[in-house]
Amino acid sequence: MLPAYFEQEMPGIGKHIALEEIWFAYPELTQKEVRQKLARCGLRSEHIFQELSTLSGGEQTKVRLCKRMLADSNFLILDEPTNHLDITTKNALKEALENYPGTLILVSHERDFYQDWITRVWNMEEWK
Repeated sequence: MLPAYFEQEMPGIGKHIALEEIWFAYPELTQKEVRQKLARCGLRSEHIFQELSTLSGGEQTKVRLCKRMLADSNFLILDEPTNHLDITTKNALKEALENYPGTLILVSHERDFYQDWITRVWNMEEWK
């Protein structure tokens, strides 16, 4: 399987809506299934039908996290996934990552987010 990469920021936000962001990547899903997946990531109907460029940073992050969660991968690379997220969403993400069965590389400055469930820390500031 290929690694799934979550970028810190969403490059090239187009004119399409959140629903289409997932549907274009996973056309085998029905609209109902896509809406259910986005809802599980904390997005309500009003967000699902908005253009991505009009969503807040946290809402855009939820769309991107939803997309990564659907990827057929056993290796995740996450670059600052907690940026723009509220505490409730951070806790849900933390729980999901704690239960992720594959390998995970996490870039984060939020020690409180990861310190009680990761197995190894590489602090780049300590590298010579």
